[in-house]
Amino acid sequence: MKLKSLALALIATTSLGLASAAAMAAEFNLTYSTTYTPTHPYGKADEEWIARVHEQTDGRVEITPFWGGSLINSREGIDELNAGVADMAYIAPIYATSGYDLNRLTPQFFYGYKDARDVLKVYLALWDEYPQYTEELEGAQVLGYNVGTPMHLMLREKPFTQVSDLAGLRIRSAVDYIGALTAAGAEGVTMPMTDTYPSLQRGVLDGVIAPYEALKSLSFAEVIHYYSELPHSRGAYPSRAMNADAWSSLPEDIQKVFLDNIEWLTERTYELAQESEEAGREHGESLGVTFNAVDPEVIAEYSLAFEPAARETASQLDAAGLPGTEILDKIRAALPQ
Repeated sequence: MKLKSLALALIATTSLGLASAAAMAAEFNLTYSTTYTPTHPYGKADEEWIARVHEQTDGRVEITPFWGGSLINSREGIDELNAGVADMAYIAPIYATSGYDLNRLTPQFFYGYKDARDVLKVYLALWDEYPQYTEELEGAQVLGYNVGTPMHLMLREKPFTQVSDLAGLRIRSAVDYIGALTAAGAEGVTMPMTDTYPSLQRGVLDGVIAPYEALKSLSFAEVIHYYSELPHSRGAYPSRAMNADAWSSLPEDIQKVFLDNIEWLTERTYELAQESEEAGREHGESLGVTFNAVDPEVIAEYSLAFEPAARETASQLDAAGLPGTEILDKIRAALPQ
C-alpha cells in the first residue's frame, strides 16, 4: 500500500510538473476581459475561441479570461482597452455614451431589416469600404463582430397586426425605437429590463420590444400573451478587439491566427445567440404564448417612421465630416425586398 501511495504521489507530482511546464511554454500570455459570463452565448463563443487560438498556435498563446466585467465594462470598453487595462476585450461601441460616431450611430440605419445575416453582410462591406470605422477605434485591432438578432413586439392583451394597433399603448423600448412608436400613437418608455417584468405584470406596461430569448431569460413569457414578429433591427458592431500595443508585439504568424479566426468567431457568436433565441421561443410556446407574423406591407409602413431620425443622425455625421448620408443611402438601398 505504501508503495502504491508513493507511486500515485509521484504520478500526481509529475502531472503537476508537466502542467506547469505546459503553462510556462506559452510565449505570449494575454488577458481578455468581457462583461459576459461563460454561460452566456457570447461567453461560450469566447471560451471556444480561446481554446481554438491556443490549439492553432501550438500552445504559444495563452489567454486568461476575466468574466463579468471584472476589468472592463461595456460603455468604456474601447477607452479602457486602449489604455491597456487588458490586452483584449469585448467591446460594444454602440453602447458608448459619446465618441465612436460611425460605430455608435450607423447601426440605427438598419431599420426594417428582418434577417440578421443581411445586416451583417451589409455592415461588413461598409467596414471594408470606409476606413473611418477602424480609425475611430484608435488603432485597436478588431478580432470579431456581433450582429443582434432582431427584437420584436411582445404584448399583454392582443396581437399586433396593423400600425393602428399601437395607438394608446405603453411599450418598453430602446431609445432608437421611441420615435417610431410615438408616430404610431404609442408611448415609448425607457426603463431597465430588470424593471420591465413587474411593470408588465402589474399592467403599467402594455408591452415590450425584446428578442425571443427574453421570453425565457427574463421570464417575459409569464407576463405577456402575444409575440408579434415586427422586426426592430439591432444592427452590427465590432465586438472583440486587441490593444494596439499588444497587437504590435505579436509576430506575424500569431497575428495571422487571430485574423483567420475573425470570421469564425463572428459566425460562432451568431450561432450560439441563435440557439438561445430558439430556446426562448420554445419556452414561450410551452407557456402558451401566441406567435404571429406581421404582413410585410405593415412592416414597411411602420419602418417609414424611422426615416426622419435616421436622416437627422446622418446629417449630424455629415456635419462632423463623416459620410453619414452616404452610408445611410447604401444601407437603405441594400434592404432586401
